[in-house]
Parts: sequence; structure tokens; C-alpha cells
Amino acid sequence: MKARAVLVACSVALYLVLAPGLCRAQWLTQRITLVPGWNAVYLEGQPEPSGCAEVFNNLPVQSVWKWDRRFSTIQFTVDPATLLPEAPDWLVWLPPSDPRSFLSRLSELQGGQAYLIRVASNAAPFILPIKGRVLLPRLNWFPHGLNLVGFPVHSNSPPSFTDFFRFTPEVDTTRSYANELYRLDSQGRGVRIVQPARDKMQPGAAYWIGCARAPGYQSPLQVTPEGASALDFGSLLVRQDLSIKNTLTNGPQTVWLRQRLSESSPTTGDFPELAGTVPLSYLTKNSSNQWVWGNFPTAGLSRTLAPGEEWVLRLGVRRSDFAAYTPHGTNGATYQSILEVTDAGQSLLIRVPVVAQKNSAMVSSTLEPHADNEGLWVGQVVVNQVNAPAYTGTNLLSTPAPMSFRLLVHVDAAATARLLQQVVLVWDPTLNNAPHTNGTYALYADDRTLPAEATDVNRISSAAFPPMAPVVLTGGLTNGLTNALTGQVTVRFDDPVNPFLHRYHPMHDNQDWGFNLYTNAVETPTIVRDLTLTLVTVTNAAANPYNGADRVSGVYQETLSGLRAQPIVMQGVFSLQRISQINTLIGITP
Repeated sequence: MKARAVLVACSVALYLVLAPGLCRAQWLTQRITLVPGWNAVYLEGQPEPSGCAEVFNNLPVQSVWKWDRRFSTIQFTVDPATLLPEAPDWLVWLPPSDPRSFLSRLSELQGGQAYLIRVASNAAPFILPIKGRVLLPRLNWFPHGLNLVGFPVHSNSPPSFTDFFRFTPEVDTTRSYANELYRLDSQGRGVRIVQPARDKMQPGAAYWIGCARAPGYQSPLQVTPEGASALDFGSLLVRQDLSIKNTLTNGPQTVWLRQRLSESSPTTGDFPELAGTVPLSYLTKNSSNQWVWGNFPTAGLSRTLAPGEEWVLRLGVRRSDFAAYTPHGTNGATYQSILEVTDAGQSLLIRVPVVAQKNSAMVSSTLEPHADNEGLWVGQVVVNQVNAPAYTGTNLLSTPAPMSFRLLVHVDAAATARLLQQVVLVWDPTLNNAPHTNGTYALYADDRTLPAEATDVNRISSAAFPPMAPVVLTGGLTNGLTNALTGQVTVRFDDPVNPFLHRYHPMHDNQDWGFNLYTNAVETPTIVRDLTLTLVTVTNAAANPYNGADRVSGVYQETLSGLRAQPIVMQGVFSLQRISQINTLIGITP
């Protein structure tokens, strides 16, 4: 148990170190309509490229403005005509053709922010496509002032201002001509919204909203993934939780979740390529009130939430169902999806990024092939059938009682599986391979080869097998590949653990009458154990994200030759669970 805890801790620590590099790159193109004059826009995703010079290149954009809150707690004025590039409360970008472009202090756009964009008066309206990384909506409200903000609303049936803020007491929409609700017209004038029950919010648009204090929620639906900003499974995690809360206090809401594929990543930049969608499962109760895994439905999931109710949806990634993909460049590839959360009327739309990687990315940044199931697997075998000793056939009979023993299997980066009698996990300060410069945890096949500097030594062994070098197994550990592992364990006639060998018995000491050792099996036979591990489909295995990724099971078969005239055939079941993704086993013959 101690070894397993240490191994799990190592894996989690490695994930936390490397996970930020995954970059949560789920892509979606936002198309913003710009008209001559002033435009107040809200960027729903993080643009890539994000440089203003690249985004607005060869477009009739005269200036772009963003409030700089370092200098003012009142976020925005309603009269952009008074803005000057030198204003300390504002960051501005001016195109290189503008003689005042040297005053530009805004170089890049940020997702989830609002901007004022001025288009030349003689230009025709046009659509600006901005490809960006999907972001959860996060609004920074400032009380006692006007906030230029956008909202996560659906283009199919956007809500009115009254509906959106119906249960948000911090924003008052009942004051008619005294409402602190404004939209921007093309002349740059702030137009007060005096009929908020009629006027609809528009996606991608920004509005000036006044509030007495910062609202407690971003919208009538509060969506929070376990990873704070994304469902990031990395290359280790199997399950993540997604929380959806109905923030309304006086009415239920029906919530819909639908999965869509991310767009491809930009051709420029160091972003991972799109390898395919993330195969998701979800945990639900069946008709017998038992928790089971099911594939995420193509049509989506729905649930009606009572006022204030929170739905914690447990999602899993089926790594065994990753689509085959070979990266074309040097940035690698990730599986990417987008979960869209909407209400029944499709007035709200909140997007949640979903990302997962193959395990190979955790081992090397090169494009060398790696096994998805690499690492150390530990489990049990339960033998409950054996052939009758009086017959030569292989007909199996049930045993009076089952026999169980431990099973150890290691899979390296080349997908080669080995049966182990023992393995030792240690902290080895002598290993300074990048990215580890001060040592790392390592797996040794023999405790006699441990370096003197090794610390935190943890040994796992199986008494069912003799002390032996790791035995190479033929086949694969993944369903759908070879579906089985086969190998042979041999106990030589002169092996000290051979049960027929007795040092002081004249008929079983493996010596002739002159006490000379025999060079072949004369008095003691060689024992051969032929093993087969056959993976089988378990209950609900297709949807269970753990099956095939970190847990496998199947039928164990062994033919034991040498103990008696006829081979002994045994059969039972086995289960293995991956407890480490360290793919190198030190102390084996190449």
C-alpha cells in the first residue's frame, strides 16, 4: 500500500508540473460584425494570434481602446468622442498609418474583455473572424460605476436585459429612464436602455452596465469545471467533475449539455494539432439505482435544476477510444472538444474547454512512438478451475476453494510487456536525465542493483513466481490489439527453488554416485509454466473510462509441465491496475 501511495503521488506531482503546458487549446472562430464608426465588442475567446497589428492588418480600423483599471475605478465613459491616446485610464492601439501610432500602448487583445473599436466612416460594414481559444466567461465587476461587459448569451434566442438580470439584485433594470444600462451607437454615443424587457442582449456585443455591488454570479447558470478553467484530463487523469448551478432563486431551469469538436489549431504558433474529439463517458444511475458509466450521448444530456440546485456531473475520458493520429509537425497533438451548456430556451451559452493527451506526451517531447498503457501494473490472479489429475484431457473442474496470488506486469515505451517477480520503486538521486536534474523516482527489476544513494525504497513482489529476471510477454495489454499476453516461466532442473531438488537426498540431489552434478534433467525435471492473460469484455467496459486505460481484467490460464506425467491446466480470472507510468525498468537485459 505504501508503494502504491508513493507511485500515485509521483504521478500526480508529475501531472501538476507538466499540465500547464497543455495550453487548453480548444478553438472556435468568433465572427464580429463591425460597422462604420464606433463598435463595442466582447471577445468570447482568447485570440490567436493576439497582436493588434495582426488581427487588424489591412482593415479599415482607426483605433482600438481598452480601459486600464490601474488608474481608475470607474471603468468606462459613455462618450468615446472625448477619448485621447494620452489618457492614462485607457490603453489604445493605433495603426502604423496613423501619425500618432507612437502613442499606442495596447499591443495584444485579451479574451473575455471588452473593447471599443473605431472603423473608418467611409468603410462598408464587414465581419471580423477571430479564431481563439475557448474561455469560460469571467467578468470583473466594479461597483458604483459603469462596466463595459459582454455576456454568455446564445444567438438563437438571446435573453432580454430584464430576463438576464431578473434575479440579480445588484443590477436594477426597473428604473426606466434612470436605468444604468447603455449600448453604444455608431456615433459613439451611449444610448440608455429604457425598455430592458424588450431589448435583447447580443452575443459578442459589450454594454455599459451599472451595479450597486459586484454580482455574485456571472449568469443565471454558473458552470465550474474541476480544473477551474477547463476539463483538462492531461495524460494521466481519467475523471473530472463539472458543476452546473441554477443561480435563480425563484424558478427551475432545464440545462442541456452538448459536445462539439474543436476547430483546428492555427497554422502559426506552437499549438498542438487537433488529433480528434475527446471520447467522454458520464456516470449515471441505471434502472436498478446502481452507478454505471455510459457514453456521452451524441444528442447531449439534460436535467432540470430546482432553484439554487447544483448538478455535479462526473465525466471520464475513454483513452482506449482515442482516434489514431500522427502529428504532421513538431508541436505534438491533443484531443480537443467543447462542451456547450445551454438552457432549454437557448438563451444562454457557456462553453467549457475539454482536452486530453495520450500518455506518450508525459514521457517524451519527441515524436518517437510510445505505448498508451506503459508503466507498472499490479493486480491479482484468482485460480478456481483445474483439470482432473486422473485424465489426460484439459476438461476443467471447479476447485474446492480458489487460490489467489499477486501479478506484476511492466510495459515499456515500446509496448513490450514483462512479467515480474519483484520490482523496487526508489528515489534515485543519481539519475539526472532531463527534465529531472536533481534525481527522480525509478523502477528497478532487482533490489541487488540499487545504487547506494537510493532512498525511499519500496519493494513489491509476488511469491507465486521464483526469483527470476523479467520475462518478456508476447502480445499487447490493450483491447483490440492482440487481446492477450503470453509468456513462459521456466524453473530449471538445477534451480534451487525447484521443488524436486533436495541437497541431501541421494535420489534428488541431481548428482551421480560420484557426487558429480548432472548437466541435464536426470533426477530433477525442468518445470515449465506457460501463461496466457486474455483480456475480456467486462460489464459496461465499453463506456467505463478506467477500463483499458488504468484497469484491465480477463481470463488467466496456465499450463504447468514437469510436476507429473500429464500437464496440469489451471484457469481463473485476473485483474491489473496501473499504479505508475514510469516506462523504464532498470536492470533488465536489452
